[in-house]
Amino acid sequence: MIHLKLVTFQSIEALNELIEKGYLECDIAKVDVKKMGPTYNWVVDKMSIKVPNNSKAKYPLWCWVKCFDGICPPKHKGTPVDGFDVKITFNKKSKDVFVTDFRRYSFLLNNMYIPKDKKDKEQFERKLKDLGITSEDLIAFVRRDKYKKYRNDRQFLNICEEIRKSFDRCITKDSNILQGCVWRINIEEVEKIELLDNDGYVYGSLNYIRSNGKRMDWIADYYKRLK
Repeated sequence: MIHLKLVTFQSIEALNELIEKGYLECDIAKVDVKKMGPTYNWVVDKMSIKVPNNSKAKYPLWCWVKCFDGICPPKHKGTPVDGFDVKITFNKKSKDVFVTDFRRYSFLLNNMYIPKDKKDKEQFERKLKDLGITSEDLIAFVRRDKYKKYRNDRQFLNICEEIRKSFDRCITKDSNILQGCVWRINIEEVEKIELLDNDGYVYGSLNYIRSNGKRMDWIADYYKRLK
């Protein structure tokens, strides 16, 4: 059985729970369901098929599987991520990890179609233009916390369903940046626990603000890699 070495960044409270209970599961109270609902529901639905849930968790814990030449993002100068107080390295059987491509996950967050190649991208963009559907229309459909109104006409809903089907392309190991979801972390699976200092570095994130004052555009980065 293949095992994966994984890394997750958690709060001190989560660490205490892991030690006290002997396991850690996602605290639903910490999930902004209104903000992340549609996207998280897709993850839960797909993960439930590929990774049976034998826990009581309704939502998964997130972890890093691969990041360039390592497992997780290297530290960078910047403001630490709130709630990232501890780095936990643990091991899981590969069958118990739902792996997705970090770049392509940005498409899910924005309710955008994941094209398989440049031709597919151009064809879908023409379809959106012909139907008068904008990127703001698409994101409003999944960000009910931010947008109070959204389209729900039949043509639009059909497009959203086509986009949702394209999300399956996010389920892949063909990437140099992979993230994972697990239902539970058991204490006996933990290899190492590191408390993180508030030393002016960003740990565990690739979405920090760069020296040019901007964040990485992962969707644009994915488009550049299309053939």
